[in-house]
Amino acid sequence: MRREDIIRAVIIIVIIIFLAININGINSFLSFKTDDTVEFGHSIAVVPQAWNSTDELNLTNQSKTPHAITNGYVFIDHWDDWPEDHITSLSVSKFKSMENGGYKVLKNENSTISGVNVSKQYFSNPSRDTDEIWNHIGVNYVFQKEDTNYSIQVHYFTTADYNNTTFVKEIDDRIEDDMSNIHNTEYNGFVSGVRGVFNYITNHVPH
Repeated sequence: MRREDIIRAVIIIVIIIFLAININGINSFLSFKTDDTVEFGHSIAVVPQAWNSTDELNLTNQSKTPHAITNGYVFIDHWDDWPEDHITSLSVSKFKSMENGGYKVLKNENSTISGVNVSKQYFSNPSRDTDEIWNHIGVNYVFQKEDTNYSIQVHYFTTADYNNTTFVKEIDDRIEDDMSNIHNTEYNGFVSGVRGVFNYITNHVPH
């Protein structure tokens, strides 16, 4: 394509992005939402039906953050501004620092959830694997959404749960819903879209 054609196409793309963002904004304004939410950092997450925030139930002593949610069996904690968009030794170090009693990696996975690349890590806290306490396993999800790196942790469940494919799938389904309802309150879709177009031009248009 000629440079002029590329620039013309970029202008059209920017206009389309602008219209799409504003239409979404109008729809959001007109939609009456009654969902309960939890706030963390500069982000929010929806509390699903049959779940509660740990603050509501006075269970913050059992979660890693004051903005966790629970169904009475497992807890889900959220972090925004995570230092990376996939799990490396940096994330593992942070996860380890949250565990009193050890952190043993059980399995690493990469998957796509709702079109988003997700890095997963199953882990065990050995100190919880006793004759009295059986729930010692958790799973971390790290991903990027709306120009922010997020981490979600589900904890704790038993070895039997971990080996139960139905239970594991239910966790993934819960996190898929969770991810779709997490929003960066500082995110500007139009600015982000224009930035992406600008980066594309910088990398592809001949100088």
